[in-house]
Amino acid sequence: MQPKIIDLQSLDMGQAYDFTQYGPVHHGDVLLVSDGVAVLDGAWPVMVSAPSDVFHCLADGVTWAEHLADLATDKAARLAAGLELAELPADVLAARAVDFADLLPDVDAELAGGAA
Repeated sequence: MQPKIIDLQSLDMGQAYDFTQYGPVHHGDVLLVSDGVAVLDGAWPVMVSAPSDVFHCLADGVTWAEHLADLATDKAARLAAGLELAELPADVLAARAVDFADLLPDVDAELAGGAA
């Protein structure tokens, strides 16, 4: 499964963080947020393009390559795919993104115990 690009720019950063915790967002998905571009790394939204007061960032001195080397192969591959997408120009990312609101039926189904 390829990572999704999800547009969360209409949410404030706190709301965007919350969405990553319960929405249909998966490891490696790319997140367009008001502070820039992030990827979901496990359960943590991590900024790729700029610092954020809300989302996480890599530890000082740690590169993405070093971080990927510490992950299991399948997790590293999906995160690497998301990071590759995150490097696309902002207009390309926006054109390929799904708006978070379009994913809300999936959230409702997950909360109800079903699948969308």
